[in-house]
Amino acid sequence: MGAYVVARLVDKMLVLENDPEALEGFRWQLEAVRRHVEDLPGDAPETAHLAGIVAAVTSSGRPTTGLWMNLTAYAYFLEHEGRYEESLEMLNLAVRSQGTETPPADFAAYALFAARLNRMLARWELASACYGAAEEAATEIGDRLIVLRGRLGRGAVLRGQGNYPAARTVAESVVREAIELKLPDAQALAYADLGVIYSLQGLQLDALEAKYQAFQLSTDGLQRMRALGDLALGLSEIGAHSAARIAFQIVVESNASVLVRANALLELMDLESAAGNRVAFERFRSAAEETTSRMSPSMAVDHQYKVGIGLARFGQPTRAKAALNAGLELAERHKLNGWYFKLEQAVGELAAAPEKQPASRQVSELCQAPSVREMEVGLREYASAPAD
Repeated sequence: MGAYVVARLVDKMLVLENDPEALEGFRWQLEAVRRHVEDLPGDAPETAHLAGIVAAVTSSGRPTTGLWMNLTAYAYFLEHEGRYEESLEMLNLAVRSQGTETPPADFAAYALFAARLNRMLARWELASACYGAAEEAATEIGDRLIVLRGRLGRGAVLRGQGNYPAARTVAESVVREAIELKLPDAQALAYADLGVIYSLQGLQLDALEAKYQAFQLSTDGLQRMRALGDLALGLSEIGAHSAARIAFQIVVESNASVLVRANALLELMDLESAAGNRVAFERFRSAAEETTSRMSPSMAVDHQYKVGIGLARFGQPTRAKAALNAGLELAERHKLNGWYFKLEQAVGELAAAPEKQPASRQVSELCQAPSVREMEVGLREYASAPAD
């Protein structure tokens, strides 16, 4: 409700005309919204975003720089919460607030953001159009990095539509061009995309090598940790638990976002419960509990699932059932059908054989591949090196 009244306030401001009565009504609405936001929970991250937006709205009814910047920041917050429709609405208000004088660089950034949100919502044509607009704006100002990001985005749309060969061709072409242009961040993004495509094509070793390249090439610390998290997941899936553990631990101890670090904690919980290390499981579980208020719905469900599976592995079926049922309730509330069926199956298996421990992932022969061993060595060296 708080977000709704703030959005309606900004929308009204953007259509104000030179009408004293309309301006007076707007000022009354502004004061009412300020009172409403002041009554929201002060410890909620969303409250801070809404308060920032309202503080940037002036009684003159004219948009300010602070307004569109705060709206954009809130749109990013909503994206990370998985609330894509609301994020798009706030992004739309940010673009309208900045107006027709928006510089090409800002327009390109907006277009990439809108494209990503539409892609997450499976609105393929809109996403492609936005990626194309970002490329055009970037070409105008000679920003080759954004041009390549737009092209990768169009490749991601192809991937989302199931056209893996075409998506792979796009990503590989961006890798080549980024090498020629000496743009390591574009290379890293392209390798990250290739890692996803190779995984979808069942090429596990190729996927791991691409993800490791993305990790090594990233010059942005946050992007590097996201790439490392993806690599760690891939290593865990093939049973390279030692390397995966190192990678997840690096992410946990980094300055990555709370949610990226929380996801690494959840995976470490799962690794340690599978290894039978109760002390480590409880340590990571306790750390994860501190971030539950920031978790997206799907991550919160994953948290309950991994807690339940871990407790079942340690012979505590009653507590395991409680955790799995809590996850079921969350999945049902947020209409996360895939998770609901997965949890329902886990609850059924626990009821049928409460003493039987859930199976751990099988170790693949890929663990012995030279490139995987090199990754573990490289990760150990990275973990022991002084922080930047």
